[in-house]
Amino acid sequence: MNTHLKIYLLVLILVALAIAGFFWWQGRQSAETPSGLGSELYPETGNPADNLPAVNPLENKPAVNPLSESNPFTDIKTNPFR
Repeated sequence: MNTHLKIYLLVLILVALAIAGFFWWQGRQSAETPSGLGSELYPETGNPADNLPAVNPLENKPAVNPLSESNPFTDIKTNPFR
């Protein structure tokens, strides 16, 4: 066999083994149940962010830009070909 073909096959086999090992590792990690103080306290306390009020700092934004409602280009001819 050609040496380039051997190298390509070796790289292909290594990549396939790496992908298979990654999926095996991910499957093994998801099967483990979390343990510790946090997993024990969360069902009892719930999510504290659920009780926070909705806050939007820009809800009552003051109008400080006087040019936001004015068009400075009022005397421009429109394009007749549109």
